[in-house]
Amino acid sequence: MAAARLDHVIGDASGKIVLRYRAYPLEHINQRPAPRHIVDQEWPLVAVQEPLCRCKGWPHEEYLRTTLLAFEAYVSAFRQDPEKARVFDLGLRRAFFWEGRRIDDPEVICEIAGESGLDPASMRKDLEARTYEETVVAEYKEAMRLRDEEGVPMTSPTLFLESGEVIHNPYASEKKIENGKITEVHPPPAYGEAVYEGFRDILKRALA
Repeated sequence: MAAARLDHVIGDASGKIVLRYRAYPLEHINQRPAPRHIVDQEWPLVAVQEPLCRCKGWPHEEYLRTTLLAFEAYVSAFRQDPEKARVFDLGLRRAFFWEGRRIDDPEVICEIAGESGLDPASMRKDLEARTYEETVVAEYKEAMRLRDEEGVPMTSPTLFLESGEVIHNPYASEKKIENGKITEVHPPPAYGEAVYEGFRDILKRALA
């Protein structure tokens, strides 16, 4: 949700702010790909909370084998063009949650790169060589270090401003998961325009 909300409010600031996502792959943290039964519980919550995030159930029998290639592809995209990488990131999310495309397939990822104005041939080369595999691992390890040694909560997202200020997602819904099932969901602290205004304020702080 946060990626769509940031994209919605970034407006005229898009040429002044560089938004770079750092990998926090749950596949490494949990030592397994994202399980379908968890995602199937979460996407309806996203869909009802944020109209910007259209979601529907995964249409294929086989679920995603991995999301790591998508993380690596984002690094490749950012090296090409940071602004187009933001478009590409949203394209990956939309492809999975709404279009039912296999973002574990390098060819599908490269198609989305082309749709985002990036060079798919360059990205294909990076994915085949796993050029940014270690970059993703290093970002994951740094996130875990910040969490475990400095007590920085890894919310989705945690925003690190150039000033050094760290902002945790102020609009996340608290939820409880027990034995792989969501058993409790709390209302988010705000909805709609109040959320967008909050993210605009965050961008203003980033520019200050």
